[in-house]
Amino acid sequence: MPNDDTTSDDMPNGAGAAAKRWLPASLIDGHGLDDGLGIVLLNRPILLEKHYFTTLWNGAKVRVAVDGGTNRWVDWVKGNINSEHLLKPPDLVTGDFDSCNQEAMEYVEQLKCTIVHTPDQNATDFTKSLKVLKSHGYDKQLSRVLALCESSGRLDQIMANINTLYLADGILPGVDVFLRSSNSLSWLVRPGEHTIDIPQRLVSERIWCSLVPIGQGCQCTTDGLRWNLDGSRPLQFGSIVSTSNTYATNRVRITTDGPLLWSMGTTPKDM
Repeated sequence: MPNDDTTSDDMPNGAGAAAKRWLPASLIDGHGLDDGLGIVLLNRPILLEKHYFTTLWNGAKVRVAVDGGTNRWVDWVKGNINSEHLLKPPDLVTGDFDSCNQEAMEYVEQLKCTIVHTPDQNATDFTKSLKVLKSHGYDKQLSRVLALCESSGRLDQIMANINTLYLADGILPGVDVFLRSSNSLSWLVRPGEHTIDIPQRLVSERIWCSLVPIGQGCQCTTDGLRWNLDGSRPLQFGSIVSTSNTYATNRVRITTDGPLLWSMGTTPKDM
C-alpha cells in the first residue's frame, strides 16, 4: 500500500494502470517523513534551512555522503557542534574521492562509516551512489531517495544530475528519486498518468512549477495548472516547454507519452 508521503499506486504506471499519485509535501516541509527515505548529499553548498536539513538527515533510513559532499557534511558538523542541529554520521561514504579532502576522510573513518570507493569514470558519483545503495541491500528498504544538490553553479553537473534521474529506475526499480535544492524540488515524470497534490501554501503564493522534456519530445496534457497543456503541440525543445507556470488548484493531473522533468518552487523568493 502507498505511504502517507510521495507515493506510487498499487499498479505499475503505464497503459491500463491507475494514475501514479505524488504527495511531495513532506519533502518540501520535512514533516511526516516515512521510514523509507534515503538521503544522498552531493558536493554542493548546504543552503537548506538548518532545522529542515537536520530533520531530513536524521530521519532518513540511510544517509549517504557522496565524494565532496563528505567535505560539506564535515564542515556542517564542525560549524554546528554546539547547537541543537547535530547530525547522525553517514551510513555510507562513496565516490571516486577526487573531491573529498583528507581531513574529511579521516573524520568519517574515525566514525567507522562504511566507505565504498567507486573509481569508474563512466558514471557520475551520484549515479554510482545509487548503485552502492543497491549493492548494500538498501533497495528493498527504500521507497524514495532525496538527493540534496543546489541548482546553481555548473550547468554540466546540473544536467548530469538530471541524467541520473533517467538512469535511476534501472538501478533502483520502484524507488522514486528526487533532486532537492534550497528553493526547489524536481523529479522525473515517466510516461503514463500522474496526479500531484500541491501544498496549499504553494497554490496561494503562486509559486512556480515547470514541465520540461529532456532527451525527447512528448505529447502531454495537464489539468490544474494556470496554463494547461492540451496536447495540440509536442512538448519539446524547438517547439514549446512549460516553464514559469503555476497552479490553479491543489491537484495537478498530467498525462504524457514520454518522460518529463517536473520541477516546483518551494519558497516565495522563487517568484
